[in-house]
Amino acid sequence: MSTETSVQPTNRERARPRPTFILRDLGTLVLSAVLALIVWLIAVNQENPLITQEFSERIPVTVLGLGEDLIPVQPLSDETVRLVLRAPRSSWENLSASDFRATVDLTSMGPGEHDVVVRITRRDPQVSVIEIQRPELSVTLDRLISKEVPVQVEPMDGTAFGYDWQTPIYSPITVTVSGPETQVQQVVKARAEVYLRGAKSQVERVQTLVPTDAQNRPIDSVTVEPAQVQVVVPVEQWPGRKEVAVRVKLSGRPAAGYRLSSVKVEPSTIVLQGEADALSDVPGYVETEPLSLENATADLRKRVQLILPEGVTSFDGDTVLATAGITPIEGGVTVTESLVVQGLCSGLSADASLDEVEVSLSGPLPLLESLNQDDVFVILDLTGLIPGTHAVKPRVALPDGIRLDGVIPETVEVVIKPREEGADIGLPRLPALETPAVDTTPPITATSVVTEAVTPPAGP
Repeated sequence: MSTETSVQPTNRERARPRPTFILRDLGTLVLSAVLALIVWLIAVNQENPLITQEFSERIPVTVLGLGEDLIPVQPLSDETVRLVLRAPRSSWENLSASDFRATVDLTSMGPGEHDVVVRITRRDPQVSVIEIQRPELSVTLDRLISKEVPVQVEPMDGTAFGYDWQTPIYSPITVTVSGPETQVQQVVKARAEVYLRGAKSQVERVQTLVPTDAQNRPIDSVTVEPAQVQVVVPVEQWPGRKEVAVRVKLSGRPAAGYRLSSVKVEPSTIVLQGEADALSDVPGYVETEPLSLENATADLRKRVQLILPEGVTSFDGDTVLATAGITPIEGGVTVTESLVVQGLCSGLSADASLDEVEVSLSGPLPLLESLNQDDVFVILDLTGLIPGTHAVKPRVALPDGIRLDGVIPETVEVVIKPREEGADIGLPRLPALETPAVDTTPPITATSVVTEAVTPPAGP
């Protein structure tokens, strides 16, 4: 009888199928991780999606590697490029032009035309440059040179009738122009235009110089050093002509409770014609026939006759339009003041056709009544004026609270000439405007009468 022997599997033999289960579990884990990553990426993209669009700001182009002896014919400082970008929405919110740099490299390039690639660098690595809308710039290089050219000053219009301008005086007389050789070679002068605008006395200007060719056409891409010129254009009166101020003669007084606030005349100056001897006797002004203010309660506007010396005529006619301002009294006076000068150059003297002018003032009555002679100054500013005859508009220095209504006449003729050794300067100079510790100056007497208004009694 045979017996069968059963062999029991060992533990190692029973464990052999396990690697299959482990590999199966690992594949499931990897697939789960990939799916989780995809889900996370989708969620992130929905929350902070990538956006592709044109950047709203222009990026300025910076030039690198330009040789010291070369210069672009066209200015590159104004060149810019636009970019199309791709970036997360959170990055777009903070983007600015300073986050990018656009450059062109001109290293080893000589004179001539070149197509240069624009390169972009960025700060934020999450931002991608998709497109440069001008990927290349056309650059023309030329040799950098400089040369000296003369300055030319040209008056562009005329003086007032009866006057002529003389040869302009200016500084500097030459300047240096620099730039591309082809441009600089075309420059023959640096030109300045001066407009006189009917001037009656010397004209002073600081003008910008323009580099021009022989046909007065401006040349671009060229710098001028110095860039400005100081110009003085002397203006002189014609022989046998003389410009004088018009002084309106007044008579009478306004009605009680009213005052004269201003006097204006059109024209305020006229040009006289006559023999030299006759003109020399005219003191710098002519008067009119009296304009009556008697019992006036409103402004007066009337054409009045000029009183001309014998042998003298006026180019502007023999009448002028005078306007007298009449206003209710707040408080006003007309005072006669001597003239003082300011700004007269050393070595010169100045004489005026008038020693005094009439000044109309208004303001609170207590202030007007307390005015002293050293409170009001009528100043002729002669700063920068050269020897000759000038029509100067007086400037009045007043205490606070006092208003200036007018000066009669509106302009004063001043003759400036070299001062002889030992001679005085003519008109007195403006003193230092300091308030004295003790006021001993007698008060000014007003030339107009101030009448208190009387309120009529109420009706029954």
